[in-house]
Amino acid sequence: MAEPILSIEDLRVYYDTLLGPVRAVDGVTLEVPRGEWVSIVGESGSGKSTLAYAIMRLIPPPGRIAGGRIVFEGTDLTSLSGEEMRRVRGRRIGMVFQDPMASLDPVRRVGDQIGDVYLEHGVASDRREARRLAGEALEMVGLPASWVDRYPHQLSGGQRQRVLIAAAVALKPSLLIADEPTTALDVIVQDKIMDLIEDLKRELRMTVVLITHDIALAAERSTRIAVMYAGKLVEYGPVDAVVEDPLHPYTRGLIESAPDLWGEKRLRGIPGYPPDLRRPPSGCRFHPRCPLAVERCRSEEPRPLRLEGGRLVACHRALEGR
Repeated sequence: MAEPILSIEDLRVYYDTLLGPVRAVDGVTLEVPRGEWVSIVGESGSGKSTLAYAIMRLIPPPGRIAGGRIVFEGTDLTSLSGEEMRRVRGRRIGMVFQDPMASLDPVRRVGDQIGDVYLEHGVASDRREARRLAGEALEMVGLPASWVDRYPHQLSGGQRQRVLIAAAVALKPSLLIADEPTTALDVIVQDKIMDLIEDLKRELRMTVVLITHDIALAAERSTRIAVMYAGKLVEYGPVDAVVEDPLHPYTRGLIESAPDLWGEKRLRGIPGYPPDLRRPPSGCRFHPRCPLAVERCRSEEPRPLRLEGGRLVACHRALEGR
């Protein structure tokens, strides 16, 4: 595996409530190799978006990073002051947020919003220069430079997402985090957005972390896949190995519940519901829904096993029969 650009070590992110902390991310350790495309997949509530926001140090109250380290290019981001972290966001790490209509200001032109990136980091000396650079950023994502004068409501969903991508890569960061960038887009536009991110990754020599619930989409684009369940990392490895030979029952369930193009595959859903993360189950958090669970799974939390080929799995029964 290549040198990691990002190393997450025993990260814990909790949301404090009157009924106790919600353990949204609970002891995740993960390495992202430089130059690769790593997708983090899981159901809603698995902690994947919280992990992305933690990397950016954008966890809103009452959330907090309760422990662990986030080491990016040799710097522990959790140790930085607010001002130091602002210099990292945008310049060294870019992020594409999930909902472009919620992320873009509806009463400001898109060129001014992209231009803010250049002004914040001192790349542009005034608003006029920032708008010119914003036009170049729009062209980089396949939109006309003249669209700097358009408002978000004048753009389609796919075009708004391109504006967000333009803002995220404006300063050519070394790491791009894309949080569900194709939500609410039709499959044709979804494919074009993924092509765009892939082209920018190659052109700007970026590392990409994609957050998605769609394991089929992740398998199509990624070099590695990380699977999260109930705040835990349960499986990680090269995309072909994880998809063709899943070791964790939850990963297997995600793959079996994804339809194929021709509808020939028999779909199998995962029974039950994700646990309440204020009071997670003892032992393995997946055991109430797992068809392979035994008494050990109910009483003892599985430790992540590191295997050959850069694979990792947290399951007591993963290697049975192998």
